[in-house]
Amino acid sequence: MGKLENLQTYYVIYNHIRDIPRYNLKTIARTLGLSGRGHSYTTASNYVRNLYQRGISLHPNLILRNFENCYTRAYFLKVDDPKNLTTMFSSLKSLIDDHVLSYMLLLSGRYDFLVTSKSDLTFQPGLTIKKKSILYNPVYTHPVGWNLEMKESFRRLADSELSAGKFLREMEEFLFWGDSEFRIFDCMKTNVQKPFSQVARACHVSPNTVRKYFNEGILPCCEIAHYFFPRGYSHYQQSLIVLKSKYEKDFVRVLSKLPCTTYVFLLQEEIVLDIFHEGAVDMMFAIKKLEEKGYIDDYFLLIPLYWD
Repeated sequence: MGKLENLQTYYVIYNHIRDIPRYNLKTIARTLGLSGRGHSYTTASNYVRNLYQRGISLHPNLILRNFENCYTRAYFLKVDDPKNLTTMFSSLKSLIDDHVLSYMLLLSGRYDFLVTSKSDLTFQPGLTIKKKSILYNPVYTHPVGWNLEMKESFRRLADSELSAGKFLREMEEFLFWGDSEFRIFDCMKTNVQKPFSQVARACHVSPNTVRKYFNEGILPCCEIAHYFFPRGYSHYQQSLIVLKSKYEKDFVRVLSKLPCTTYVFLLQEEIVLDIFHEGAVDMMFAIKKLEEKGYIDDYFLLIPLYWD
């Protein structure tokens, strides 16, 4: 099987898992034409294992939507004295370990850190909040340009024509979860495919209880994030672009022309794009061209150095 055919097989599996996150090998084998007499599920199993081991995809994540009593805040932080950067990094890392912060990015650029939390926070002296926003439900693009070279995909992005339209920033009324739902969610949020029996042992409940809570209480309140990286997740560089645009929805739509999934985070006034690329020159060429066309009102670039 050639390289492109091999990649297409992985892309077919990725699409199947997008449709059925808790897949079974029988349906994947059937999708790949590997079922029936003379076939075993071993080949399909090997493809799925390689899909994740090579980082071509990541296990689907559960993303809890925003509710009035449970939503995420994003904080862009600046260290007052650059000499204290290491100290502040350690301090924020401890807040991750204590589950006060849900995510932390060390950045190069206008800000030093981007952190997220379910709580309203203040930070120690020497660490200034430069920007705070509700972090609305994220978007993960579906890369239809999976088989394109990166330079060509950014050229096509630069040539795009966009229609005006912004995302709705919505907050649902109330999340009626108890301790059991939160425990099960925490066990499954980084891998929707985790066996119910494994989750049951961790949460000290029965597999049937996990299945019931997951299907009836948890999944209806969540989105599932899917990822595709043709050359493997670790092959690519990442850049964050924070931008204001009256063309948000179409801007995100055309990002599907890129080979990799782009993460899109909605702030109250801007969107944050986490773009995977092989070199910033091609990416910035596309951004500049779209700015020249009037599709971007303002933007700035941040480089992730570390994330947890």
